[in-house]
Amino acid sequence: MKIRFFLIILFMFSFHAIRAQDGNELTIEQKQYINKFIYPLSTFEPSTDNNEDLKVLNKFIGNSDIVGLGESTHGSSEVYKMKYRISQYLIKDLNFNIFSLEANMPESYLMNNYISRNIDSPEDVLRGMYFWLWQTQETLAFVEWLKTHNENNNQKVLFDGFDMQYYFGALKQIRDVYYANNYPLDDINSLIKILKENKRGNKKYKNKIQKTVNLLLDKVSQKALEMEDKESKKRFLQNITIIRQNIKVGSSLTRDKFMAENVDWIKQNYNPSKVIISAHNFHVSKENRSSMGYHINEKYQNDYINFGFAFYEGNYTASVDGKIGTFTSQTAPIRSLESNLNSLDIPYFILDLKSIKKDNNELGKWLLKDIEFRKTGSGTKNDEFRKINIADSFDFLIFINKSSHSNLLENIKLKDT
Repeated sequence: MKIRFFLIILFMFSFHAIRAQDGNELTIEQKQYINKFIYPLSTFEPSTDNNEDLKVLNKFIGNSDIVGLGESTHGSSEVYKMKYRISQYLIKDLNFNIFSLEANMPESYLMNNYISRNIDSPEDVLRGMYFWLWQTQETLAFVEWLKTHNENNNQKVLFDGFDMQYYFGALKQIRDVYYANNYPLDDINSLIKILKENKRGNKKYKNKIQKTVNLLLDKVSQKALEMEDKESKKRFLQNITIIRQNIKVGSSLTRDKFMAENVDWIKQNYNPSKVIISAHNFHVSKENRSSMGYHINEKYQNDYINFGFAFYEGNYTASVDGKIGTFTSQTAPIRSLESNLNSLDIPYFILDLKSIKKDNNELGKWLLKDIEFRKTGSGTKNDEFRKINIADSFDFLIFINKSSHSNLLENIKLKDT
């Protein structure tokens, strides 16, 4: 009987060891190795007064002046809070002076009326940015922090977007310039008519229509020659660029390329500038050749540092069939990055992928290969995990063990699912 019991124990131990070796779960040695590259975080709450745990960012970021902050879904409260906590630190301690997010550029820029001039309603500006993703208490709290910061510091922070999925805000701001200066409206009215009549969902405009629109925009752009205020002039011309981009966007490939161009425009037009870009993990990634982050990295190299985000379990806000709701996240499968990191029993931490990649130790090789990783956008999927090369995608990864849904502003309907 004792022999039989011993054999069962031996079998279970052997089975466990084989599973660990196959990559189903980490070995003790692998955990000990990975822990050398882990920097625990005390909290995700931006309101904390103690930022000792974030001082490691000084070393990680160094002299780089573009920092990409990702997100594994568009609706996790803890992820957004951590991003805003880090953003506050970058602004206060590392002199970052521009915060830009994955939202339409002209509409996002209006937030500066509130944070720098104390006019307009921040809730109305967030609601005017089309998507519910930023129409949350988490983002509103960060906006209020930016306003307070700008009131108490000589170096003001600029709020901006870098997306171009809609032309409405750009067109309205161009038209407002025409009204303010009593310019003839013939070209603007022709532009409005052709844009409205020829848009087909998210598909790009036909080449013939693009040519006509661009000719009209060429004529509109001549008005910039009469503008004396430099800020108004460059925004006027950039709004024209947003419309040119919008009529050409027909896929994520062109959209990400244009987003990268808009980040570059921000960088070049506000000098000196240190820019925080907030977007989905996919967009800030360096590895995917179609991503915004890839294009930024190609141009700026070591000046661009990015952080991917991951969480193990919980729920998040998402939109399905036009209805916004709370969804339970898919439990991270055993072979996934999230499952392995959760086994370390550290609730929040930064993982230094850059150093692991440089070290190239056998015990960390599982992080240098394709691995299952959560990828969910504004919607949700039955299978939330996709294989990516995490170390090629991100310099650093921030792990949070549990997610809860983001908290929408009033008048944004939430339907539990």
